[in-house]
Amino acid sequence: MQANSSVGAGYVAGLMEAVARAGVSREALLRQAGLEALDEAVPQARLPMADVIALFEAASVLTRRDDIGLEFARRVRPGTFNVLGYALMTCRTLGEAIEVAPHFRRLVFDIGYSEMRFVQDEQDARLGWHVVSAALPYCRSLAESLIASWYHFGRWMAGVELPLKEVLFRHAAPDDVRPYEAFFECPVHFGAGENALVFSRALLVMPLVQADETLHLAMREQARAAMDKAFSQTDLAHRLQQALIPLMPKCEATLEHAASALGLSPRTLQRRLGASSLGFQGVLDAARKDMALIYLRDPVLSVLDVSLLLGYAEQSSFTRAFRGWFACSPSAWRRARGIVAG
Repeated sequence: MQANSSVGAGYVAGLMEAVARAGVSREALLRQAGLEALDEAVPQARLPMADVIALFEAASVLTRRDDIGLEFARRVRPGTFNVLGYALMTCRTLGEAIEVAPHFRRLVFDIGYSEMRFVQDEQDARLGWHVVSAALPYCRSLAESLIASWYHFGRWMAGVELPLKEVLFRHAAPDDVRPYEAFFECPVHFGAGENALVFSRALLVMPLVQADETLHLAMREQARAAMDKAFSQTDLAHRLQQALIPLMPKCEATLEHAASALGLSPRTLQRRLGASSLGFQGVLDAARKDMALIYLRDPVLSVLDVSLLLGYAEQSSFTRAFRGWFACSPSAWRRARGIVAG
């Protein structure tokens, strides 16, 4: 995973607004964060993740508010998420918006620092944000801003209340948890080992107020153009890996489905992979290898769960692949790191 990931300027602009409303000047925030200047006023600008973490940490210190992430989320707007925000709001349902988000999430949070994860069972759905970088620190206010903004933006898109079953945060509880319970209107659990919204699967069919198929397709085209502009063609492997991740659990990690997710024909994707000296199976294997370590760090997931999330029909197939990558079984890898699966 890369340490030099970046964040879209729209997200950082939201933080600057939240801090200003709390009475802290831009200059004071930059000084506390150890930064000289920012380009967040330019819509397509991108800022290093390390700088964004420093800004969120500085915001918590200067505002003296543990819940600055909630303040950030209260006035979130589509532009906070770049053109992705507009693509999401024009989806037909909440579930469709959640499926679309991973394809273009890099416009907001570049790969390398964190991953978005969505899982569901017969009754519940869980939308989570997991920090995977060992090179950059975990930031509680950043985690809270993202989880809270997902919730707030989802309510705005649906135009109705979206009752949650619970909210989970990886970090320890603040001195006062009441602002969190008031914001999410459900039990909020800290020290849970993950950052996630848990809600009824029935909400996935919730229609969105501004659903518009024609506009949605146009916004997806703009999102693809923005991706191409922000990230060079030499980054094709990373973009393909991001497209493959949500396809794996559905056993749809094929050239055809991946090409569709990237807005390309299978032949065009094949040609671009060849021009970059890449093979589709090699990129798929690399994505599975990276995601295997991320999933195995989660004690909630069994080895079978991880196998299915990676698109393997049988656990034995995953185990063989894992041994080829790391010269040990998934269970042995977990034991060596003290990870006890539930």
